[in-house]
Amino acid sequence: MMKAPGRYNPVMANFTQRVSEMLHNPKTQEMINKVKSQATKPENKAKITQFKDKFRNRGSSSGSGSSSGHSGPGY
Repeated sequence: MMKAPGRYNPVMANFTQRVSEMLHNPKTQEMINKVKSQATKPENKAKITQFKDKFRNRGSSSGSGSSSGHSGPGY
């Protein structure tokens, strides 16, 4: 497959390589395993669900404002 001339971006290639190296790092794998174990706990599942619902509903314009009384983003 031929690439279009002038389309090679060494910065993006370097970034992609660094991300790939990071994902295969043992410390990264350890962090991923910790997050997975925390995500399976019932209390954390409830927090994740609340966050997802809040995030999904942020873009909807039904109602006059947020329930917290603030006009800005709810984070």
